Amino acid sequence: STLGSMVSIYSEAGDFGNVAVTGGISFSLSYEQKTQTLFIHVKECRQLAYGDEGKKRSNPYVKTYLLPDKSRQGKRKTTIKRNTINPLYNELLKYEINKSLLLARTLQFSVWHHDRFGRNTFLGEVEVPLDAWNFESHLEEFLPLHGKIGADAAGLHQYKGELVVSMKYIPSSKHPGAGNGRKGKTGEGGELQVWIKEAKNLTAAKSGGTSDSFVKGYLLPHKNKASKRKTPVVKKTLNPHYNHTFVYNGINPEALQHICLELTVWDREPLSSNDFLGGVRLGVGNGMSNGQAVDWMDSTGEELNLWQKMRQYPGSWAEGTLQLRS
Repeated sequence: STLGSMVSIYSEAGDFGNVAVTGGISFSLSYEQKTQTLFIHVKECRQLAYGDEGKKRSNPYVKTYLLPDKSRQGKRKTTIKRNTINPLYNELLKYEINKSLLLARTLQFSVWHHDRFGRNTFLGEVEVPLDAWNFESHLEEFLPLHGKIGADAAGLHQYKGELVVSMKYIPSSKHPGAGNGRKGKTGEGGELQVWIKEAKNLTAAKSGGTSDSFVKGYLLPHKNKASKRKTPVVKKTLNPHYNHTFVYNGINPEALQHICLELTVWDREPLSSNDFLGGVRLGVGNGMSNGQAVDWMDSTGEELNLWQKMRQYPGSWAEGTLQLRS
């Protein structure tokens, strides 16, 4: 399903988990006309899910946006409460915004479990449309959290820009030095070359309307250091030229049926977690790998075409312009 594929690409962001959402959030809102400020009093959350199911613990914090603005400048966060599923915050988050503009926005609360390795797990969210909100009443509201739906599900088909990629598969027989007389064990496998050329029309993650972006690659099913590749960061542009090649060795032609190249684009944020800007997956797209059903083998359209073209013409570059998924 499309939502499934978003979840799995997004899990790379460390900003996702597969936690069954429970509980809710208690808050109140007020607006101060004189300073044109929205005050969000985040009181507490109750009965949250465990972010770390194994250790039966959560270190929850609350994040807010005034949708549709999901820029970094539009993000507010509470502190992290350790080891509790009933965190008491009593914190004030503020937005300076004109009242007429505010009424066109939707306040989104999302709750996250903070892991010290920087992999945050999603614990639920809720949206509050502000056009019908009574700002005179400062009463506390309690709203149940739900899974990722609404704006994010609708946003699945949001245009995120494109990635221009060339790929080439070189079977071991075409390798320089392959064969050299020994029968049987050349067993080195072939080489997959992935030339990350450029991206176009990326989302601006920085103030000033730019991003400092890089591309990260994994050869699934392996999401580990051995399979991880990165381009250098290209600063201050939404149309970066990376011109960088990822090389994967020891790949047999049969393996191309079972592996999937995941390329994700990120905005580099040195002091905090990088922002996910979109991604693509290249593979056979049949939902299977080595006889197992997997959610990441979900390529469609141009992603599929490019992978097929590369397999069809070994030793030649196959190029594609791929729409980034959110």
